[in-house]
Amino acid sequence: MIGHRPGSLHHRPAALRRGTLAALLLAGVCSVQAQGVRIPGEMPVPGDVPLPVVPDPVQTPGVPAVPNIGPLVGPAGAAPVVPGAAAGPAPVARTLYLEGDITARLTATDRGRLDAPSGKDLILGVSPRLYARSRGAQLNVNAMVGLDSIKYFEHTNDDYTQPVAAIDAQAILVDNLLFLDGGLSVDRRASSPYSTQTADVSTDEQVDTRIARLSPRLERRLPSGWNTLLRSDNIWTHRSGDSVGGLTGAPAREYSQDTQFRIDRTPEPFGLGLEGSHESLEYDSRNVMQIDGVRATVGYAYSPQLTVWGIGGVERSDFQNRTENDSDYGFRVRWAPLERSVLTAEVRRRFFGTGFNAQWDHTHRNFGFTLAGAREPYTSPEAVQLGGNIGQQFNDLFRQRGYDQAQREALVRAALIAYGLPATLADPVSFHVSRPQLNTTGSAMFTALGRRSVFIASVYYRKLTDLHRSDDPVLATLPGNTRQAGGQVSANFRLTPLSALDASYRIDDTQGLGADASRSSRDQIYSIGTTHSLSPRTRVDLSLQHHKLETVDVLRPSSASSNSAGVGINYRF
Repeated sequence: MIGHRPGSLHHRPAALRRGTLAALLLAGVCSVQAQGVRIPGEMPVPGDVPLPVVPDPVQTPGVPAVPNIGPLVGPAGAAPVVPGAAAGPAPVARTLYLEGDITARLTATDRGRLDAPSGKDLILGVSPRLYARSRGAQLNVNAMVGLDSIKYFEHTNDDYTQPVAAIDAQAILVDNLLFLDGGLSVDRRASSPYSTQTADVSTDEQVDTRIARLSPRLERRLPSGWNTLLRSDNIWTHRSGDSVGGLTGAPAREYSQDTQFRIDRTPEPFGLGLEGSHESLEYDSRNVMQIDGVRATVGYAYSPQLTVWGIGGVERSDFQNRTENDSDYGFRVRWAPLERSVLTAEVRRRFFGTGFNAQWDHTHRNFGFTLAGAREPYTSPEAVQLGGNIGQQFNDLFRQRGYDQAQREALVRAALIAYGLPATLADPVSFHVSRPQLNTTGSAMFTALGRRSVFIASVYYRKLTDLHRSDDPVLATLPGNTRQAGGQVSANFRLTPLSALDASYRIDDTQGLGADASRSSRDQIYSIGTTHSLSPRTRVDLSLQHHKLETVDVLRPSSASSNSAGVGINYRF
């Protein structure tokens, strides 16, 4: 973000304003990646993950949408976060927008690998990317395809070339009735939480992962207050690699389905409803868990800001070669004490004990935070996200400043590029085992967006244990149960219209449980860097990084660290 004094933008030469705009919109990779922090040989491009298309909310009284005529000006007292990013005449609407870039990075490190004895190395990475965005009345598509090619000159690790892709689409098949969402991703992931949490690990601990998602949805909201929803989330996962399979290895194929049905009447002040659910999980074409439930709900709107629902029903669980029926009851609450603050929570007594799912979102013009927690069966492993969604929080901040959806999408892209940030933070590495597990999570993310700086802080907690019914005796657990905690802090500052400075710190702590109680690891990364735009299409960056891995595991050294320096160049076309 360029730090102009209020009003100074109009006094700068036109050529400089145009150069600043192009530099922000076409800038390349920033020197420190918030997604897992850049490591030797890993060069994800900012914004690799397609941004979700967020529908416009009901217009808040007193917060006008800003027409995109002439220079883009926010509501009174709120200057654009990225000066020049959306300035100028109203853009011509287009149905398809294509762009690409290529990043080359050379890293010198005193230790090529942390998870095994290793020496100095020189690492070259090349990552071409092609992006496509299409937005229309009935279909929105965001896509990225590319390659990551890594070369270790001293052979401390294995060279590889890996295709990467991330495609997300939303379609309206019938207005106000039938919708279809889908996605596809291809990437390379670490397989063990007891090693480094990035892609810079040995081949025998890498997993090539392909995920396809399809979510048809039938949704209808009537003026009378009755609402109907039928949604089915289907996720197919295919993994390949040396660590796939076996007792503790990730399953090669995985399919999860989560189908929800609901019909209810909005409380005015009383409401009622009926809902049902079907959840299933298959590993390697073997059904390991199925949960079906039906529940009646009664709601009461205590005020426009507070609504409470009572829940009661039955639940049928089928896993571990047993099928049982259990009661299912609890409550659901939605509380919006402020226009910019919403808390939703659900607590139910279920077959495994107490389950819950809660989230609190608060957004201001200049900052926002999200708190979330859940305790539920691990029925959709690939759908769990703990890293945090930077793009979504930026979108919410710009919404509070009064920008409409099209303007927000442009501003979010410009801010991510200008500060070298990914759309989402990296999730911690977790075990995927071929048996049912109970997932307990907690996460928090805070984002502050100033005129010339961005500050992001996130923390997470996850506990994976074997799934049992509440009245089952607790037996010795199998390998693969873990408790993980960690977080990340990053700060990005624009020193001049063409230069930036950034710093970050990330920690991931893993402790084994049960049969793995003797295993643990702590992965820490410190990074600082600077970037400079050579032209509207070219950016260079320099970075320094200290990476430390401490493990308690017979397979790896007890402690290892590395220091590295890197230079990268990014060209956008």
